Amino acid sequence: MNYINLNLLPVKLDEDFIIPSEFYENTSIKKLENLHVKGIIDYNLSGEIAINMKITGNMYLLDSITLEEIPYQFDINIDDTLESFDGENGEYFEKNKNILDKLEFLWENIVLEVPISFTKSTGAKMQGDGWELNKDDDEEEVDPRLAKLNDLFKGGE
Repeated sequence: MNYINLNLLPVKLDEDFIIPSEFYENTSIKKLENLHVKGIIDYNLSGEIAINMKITGNMYLLDSITLEEIPYQFDINIDDTLESFDGENGEYFEKNKNILDKLEFLWENIVLEVPISFTKSTGAKMQGDGWELNKDDDEEEVDPRLAKLNDLFKGGE
């Protein structure tokens, strides 16, 4: 059940959920796991819909340097109010039907947590199959084909 009938508020949430892979097909998220939401949706004193919840889980992103798929654990706290139907929340909140699309709301908040770049690599020395970003050698290696040319330049230093 992805929709919450706002006529039945307050609604308490404490459940695992799954975001279909179609949602993140064209994003930097490669996979989502262990998603859990806990919180409450209720009306506040002003008659607005108050959402107070926590979303936890793991998203798998590509490492910004090595392009390996790596897990990124997230913990999102949401303290939001929905005042009325407008362009900001139109995708998940239908005031005329008085329903809230829980899946769309959760997805929008997860997308906001995706880091711009993420890496598990540390230090400056990084290498892969057939490539190396930085060498740790103190001496510069000279291509043997250019050794004589290098001797000419050393004399002019």
